[in-house]
Amino acid sequence: MDKLFGRKPAACWDPTDKVVPLHFFENSLLVQGNNMAVSLVFDDVLDPEKLRQSLERLIKRDGWQRLGGRLRKNASGKIEWHIPTKFTASRPALRFSHVDHGMPAASHPAASRIPTPSDRPAVVGDPDDLADLAWEPGHRPGGISDYLAADIPVLGLRVNSFTDKTVAVLQWQHVAFDAIGMQYVVENWSRVLWGREDEIPTPCGLDSDPFDALAKGTRPSVEPHLLTDSRVGLGGMLKWGLSYGVDMLVRAKENRMVCVPETYWRPQLERALAELRAEATEKGEDVSKVFLTEGDILTAWTLRCVVAPLRMNPERTVAASIAMSLRKAFEGDLIPPSAERPYVGNAFGWANVLVRAGDVTSKPLSWLARQVRRAINEQGTRAQHEAYYAMVRESGMGLPIVVIGDGGMAQVGFSNWDKAGLFRLDFAPARTVPKDGVPCLPSYVQENHGPVKPADGFFVLGKDSKGNYWTSAYRVKGQWAKFQEQLDKDFKEGI
Repeated sequence: MDKLFGRKPAACWDPTDKVVPLHFFENSLLVQGNNMAVSLVFDDVLDPEKLRQSLERLIKRDGWQRLGGRLRKNASGKIEWHIPTKFTASRPALRFSHVDHGMPAASHPAASRIPTPSDRPAVVGDPDDLADLAWEPGHRPGGISDYLAADIPVLGLRVNSFTDKTVAVLQWQHVAFDAIGMQYVVENWSRVLWGREDEIPTPCGLDSDPFDALAKGTRPSVEPHLLTDSRVGLGGMLKWGLSYGVDMLVRAKENRMVCVPETYWRPQLERALAELRAEATEKGEDVSKVFLTEGDILTAWTLRCVVAPLRMNPERTVAASIAMSLRKAFEGDLIPPSAERPYVGNAFGWANVLVRAGDVTSKPLSWLARQVRRAINEQGTRAQHEAYYAMVRESGMGLPIVVIGDGGMAQVGFSNWDKAGLFRLDFAPARTVPKDGVPCLPSYVQENHGPVKPADGFFVLGKDSKGNYWTSAYRVKGQWAKFQEQLDKDFKEGI
């Protein structure tokens, strides 16, 4: 690791560093087990120094310095933040590397495999094919331990230059921020690039943990969680662990990217809304209250494509875990309004959808999408989040998550990054050849992470400028082929 990042192990630590303990959401294997890399592909040649300088400038601003912090263990073995009081050439705010490949992307063994949009839902590529662009060649992430032995910032930028493209890769240890935290980073990075620094807010202070009340239960929950009775007990955990745990830790997995064009998902959404409105009319309910998001239909559609080709027992429980940010629910309470002082860290909760496999495959997609929307609405309140973390404390697992469902369930996870706006980033000021009035948006976005790679954990990277949605996941080897067969079947039948 030290050799790969060009840093020697730190013989000592600067006594002037500001030392801050990890927060509740940072202090678990769930986040410490993964180093993240998000690759932004631009069909333009960008100036790597402009990208570096603008991101460094953001990190050096008041309240943003934590992104240049280091991670280390104290004498008691606990991991802490060590944030330099001043960044220097020897202790920079940003870990940066630039590789000029000196050729068109199509001539490069990895870049030539950058996926392109499809005109129908399809598995279009393997994000791991680009791993040597996302990380240093040959390096594979080892989790937070990669950061503990060397004096390296938690945030990194790696720029791959080609004669016709630029692949800018943002690298970080997951303790730094989640998907919405990433949104704050990239949108304010863009503001620096555009010379709009006066619009950059100062993040809320992180010297103390604003979510300490959830961690310790100092503020009791006011209601039980809606799925309290569906918590998986010890016996169920052992049964489930033997199945899902083997899939995650033992069985070979394949990483794939799926493109879902607007010409496919939008008719699905419109049909689902029409069906739900007709149902509401029939029942005498208020049609104006019928609501689904693009994410709801995409989640439901993906879940059906996972379940249908596996020919599960119709009575088997299918559990969909949907990651949610806690920010909206706790703004004005534990944290200030995000528009004024954003929380750039980790703050996540979960909505859980429990359905029968037979219902997933036999009922209309509108029904399944409504189950997704209902779970998000009902389990996304402040009181329900507090109730959820009361269950977390009772579980004693040491993870900010509770397993919901039963021991024999099929588990599928979803993390929707569309709100992070990665496809909406305009890096036009970084072009080496200006094009007046022409935006410079990513044509493709992907993520790589490791070493923890849960099976069937879907990342929705977002919607590109042409309306295509992109989603990726690791699945047990052989299951992606079945997924594509289901896509072909549904497309042929017009489903």
